[in-house]
Amino acid sequence: MNKRNLLPVLAALLLALTGVACVSLDYDLSSIPMPVSAKPAEPGAGEIEPFTIEATNVLWVHGVFGRSSPDVTALLLQEAQGYDRIAGFRVKQESKFSHWLITHLSLTLIRMRTVVIEGQFIRDKRP
Repeated sequence: MNKRNLLPVLAALLLALTGVACVSLDYDLSSIPMPVSAKPAEPGAGEIEPFTIEATNVLWVHGVFGRSSPDVTALLLQEAQGYDRIAGFRVKQESKFSHWLITHLSLTLIRMRTVVIEGQFIRDKRP
């Protein structure tokens, strides 16, 4: 491979690496005192209330100066008080226009993503 062909490959690799730098999000659900499942709630399981929680994930100067990640467990615990189970649990990241704008106006030195936590809170039927 000559130098002329190597430049586009390196540019694509660098773009791919910088594009996924803000994608990962770590969380641990072991401290949640109720069952959490990715399967949707079964019909007739009790009182089912869908929920959506949003927070912001920020990567400062490509992670060199740190990162501000939301505490998924704490956010979930705060909202789940009074419920017995969580079903249909999903965590995803997406870009809003305002975050895209800040990211590009800062020349990608500040990368912002919206963390969306979705699912269903279930309050079991009481006899």
